Amino acid sequence: MWWLLTILFFLISIFTSVLVYYSLRRITQYEELILEIQQVIKFSTEKMKLVDSKGHYESDDETGFFFEQLKQIQLSLDGIFEEEMQDAKKRK
Repeated sequence: MWWLLTILFFLISIFTSVLVYYSLRRITQYEELILEIQQVIKFSTEKMKLVDSKGHYESDDETGFFFEQLKQIQLSLDGIFEEEMQDAKKRK
């Protein structure tokens, strides 16, 4: 009877290990996608600031809204990954 419990435990362990492996792989893919989006937004912000070197477009009501929203997205993404990087540095 104990061998049946051992086999059952072994099968459950293998199943959960495989499940965790694929879950972590998926999370890593999503994290890489978010990092790519962050880089695109950062590049867009830099190019927009270069085009609007005198600040005429940013101060305009219609285009200023886009500048402000892009800045807020960048700050949100920076906040997410900055905390994670600081946590990783503390662990080392």
